[in-house]
Amino acid sequence: MSKPDSFFSGNTELRSGRIAVGNGIELHVRKQGSGDPILMLHGFPDHGGSWRVLAGLLAPQYRLIMPDLRGYGLSSRPETVADYRIDLLVGDLIGLLDVLGLDQVYLCGHDWGGVLAYELSRHVPERVAGLVALNAPPPQVLQDMIWHDPAQRAASQYISMLRSSEADAIFHESNVDTLIERFLGEPRRRGQLSDDDLTDYRQAWTQPGVWQAMLAWYRAAPFDVPLVDATVPPSLGANASSELPNVPVQVIWGDRDAVFVPAMPDAIAGFWPDCRVERIAEAGHVPHRDAPTRCIEIIMGFLSHHPLQIAEKE
Repeated sequence: MSKPDSFFSGNTELRSGRIAVGNGIELHVRKQGSGDPILMLHGFPDHGGSWRVLAGLLAPQYRLIMPDLRGYGLSSRPETVADYRIDLLVGDLIGLLDVLGLDQVYLCGHDWGGVLAYELSRHVPERVAGLVALNAPPPQVLQDMIWHDPAQRAASQYISMLRSSEADAIFHESNVDTLIERFLGEPRRRGQLSDDDLTDYRQAWTQPGVWQAMLAWYRAAPFDVPLVDATVPPSLGANASSELPNVPVQVIWGDRDAVFVPAMPDAIAGFWPDCRVERIAEAGHVPHRDAPTRCIEIIMGFLSHHPLQIAEKE
């Protein structure tokens, strides 16, 4: 295992290595750029390398830290579903910040990575200068919408499918060609993914047990997904409370998202105390792949207004 200071040394080239973050977990981490640190957290079924285009645009001014999250890619892969509880996943990130000597960072999270970013901000707000969430809601908002927005409940039925035994036969490393077409076929045809990107995905998706680990995120998650026609209690709303930190949040939302309903970003803005929303009409669930230049404009503008408050240790 590489020591953190052997590849987190301000070098502007892309470098990588495994870092022990505690509890027997090692995260495979990519680093690129120099400057104020941004911890970039990918979603399902991506990996740290999926930030390539955005990282290339941010690296001239920022130090990017891009882990394969627990179970993904080349990171440690515990075998039980209980090992993928949200509190443990957040603990990995706190451990990573501790090992790297980062008192405060920016967060940038997509999909599941955005869910973790909100939770990391809630647990250690003093360590987060600002959060960029790309098509990702806080878990409390998602749960409320699943319960009380019929369209979101219908859209979220995929969670139940991913928790089922049926998913085990579909989402498996031996089925990688079908999965590449399922998840990456359209962006590949649009020229949004290079041959090197596809090689990286293939490597990440053929690691032993990797799909079982990725499915475990859904199976361990606390979300209740009723059947579409089930009766649930009346909505009280996912309202902001004194327990939420005043960490500033910039939501970037691709309006063509099929995973989350169009009302979701407004629900996030109504829940999080300090939140602004920018919609990208031509982007879908992965706005940083569909519209990277526009995402960079929004991210750079947001970060420029929220400087780090704590000097970083090198």
